[in-house]
This record gives sequence, structure tokens and C-alpha cells, in this order.
Amino acid sequence: MRKPLIVANWKMNKNVDEALAFLNDVLSELPADDKEEVAIAPQAFAIYPMMKVVRQTPLQIIGQNAASKCNGAYTGEISVRDLAALGVNYVMLGHAERREIFKESNQTINQKILTALREGVKPIVCTNGKRKLIGRHNHCYSIFSQLDNVLTGVPVEQVANIVFSFEPTEAIGAGKHADLDTAKHGCRLLRREISQRYGRQIAENVRILYGGSVNPDNIRLLMAAPDIDGVLIGRASLDADNFIRMMNYQRTVLARVM
Repeated sequence: MRKPLIVANWKMNKNVDEALAFLNDVLSELPADDKEEVAIAPQAFAIYPMMKVVRQTPLQIIGQNAASKCNGAYTGEISVRDLAALGVNYVMLGHAERREIFKESNQTINQKILTALREGVKPIVCTNGKRKLIGRHNHCYSIFSQLDNVLTGVPVEQVANIVFSFEPTEAIGAGKHADLDTAKHGCRLLRREISQRYGRQIAENVRILYGGSVNPDNIRLLMAAPDIDGVLIGRASLDADNFIRMMNYQRTVLARVM
């Protein structure tokens, strides 16, 4: 059974003091039944002090990005090997903002994925793309052409160590309500594509996240979709109360049932 994964992507927000204050607010509210994983992706300089605080808790502190090289003359880059040495288990790679703003290519992301897997850090591979006038409701996303390139050279047995995400470009950082139909359809198509490439068993075991305008009001509906195994949360994750509600969406559902 696929364990849900709730990820807060803080992007370029929160200094160390703010990050530690956030942890102070949320750690006592973590889901207690181990039915889901909760992770926060802070700015790189905050990873170490946050790791010291959460070391005895189930909360994961993860990387927003990493280089394709583990060491060398690469000023400003982040080594996935050094993330692993800190105890980091996940790193986000290929986010739409990395592609759009920093012009990262599929080939660059592919090299980062291979390096992360080699160093024992699980990549959260972000797939996204602008709409094209084909497909369902006259729209189709370019996520599948990305898969053709970013997974080049990944051994079949390593695919299970990858978390995939579907993020429609226009929904990222838009502050709009997530389009539930688009989220469900995109994640379903993504799983189908993985099945066609690597087989049904692998596709049924990999986790697929949805990202784009996730908030406390829509997370329950998103997580109820059979092919959505978690979410990447942007601006809504910056508020501790909001994040507590979202990481405990299952508790909210149970409370309503009771």
C-alpha cells in the first residue's frame, strides 16, 4: 500500500529562526499513526539546524534541489552526497521554477536524478508543462515527453525509489483553487505512462504527488483520488496552522465521520 507523502515546499522563504519557530508549532501535531509521511523542504542553509531538531521525530527535512555533481568547483551548488550525510532522504528535482527561471533542461535534471539515486537519496521528480491544444477537453500536458528524457539510464529496479509529481504550470504559485479534474486526470495518466514504460507492478507501487494551489480546503478531495498519493504544497505551507490542518487531513476526515 502506498503511504501518503505531504511535502511543504517553502521555496525562498523563512530564515533559520522562522523555520525553528515553525517546527516548534507543528512537531506536537504530527500524525501519530504512521499512516503518512510529512516533509518540509526549506532553504538549504536551514536544513542542518532543522535536522537537529527533528532527528528523533518522523518529520522529514528534505532538499529543494541538488547538483548533478557531488563535489568540485561548482560555486553555489548543493551536493546530494552532503545532504545524504545529514540524513536527508528526499530531494526535489526538476521543479517548474527550476526549469523556467534557471533554464534547467531535461538532460540536466536526468543527471541530477542519476546522482541522487547513486547516493541513496530518493528524488521527487517534478513533471509539469504548459498546455497544448490536444487531448482531453482540448488540453494535454507535456509531462510525458519529459519522462522520456529525465529517466534516461535509470535502472528499472531504481524506479521504485523515485517519487513522481504532476504540477500543471499555470497552477503553481497562482493562489487559485486546484482544478480537481485536472489533478486526478494528470496523475492517472502519469501512472499509466509509468506502467507502459516499467510495468504495472512498479506503477502501482510508485507514489505520485499533485502540486499546484493545494490548501486546507481542497487537500481532502485531492487525497481521495485513487492515483494521488500526496501533495506538494507551496504558499499554503508557510503558515503553521494551515500546514497542521493539511498534514492531518486524515484526522479531519475521521472527526467528520464520527
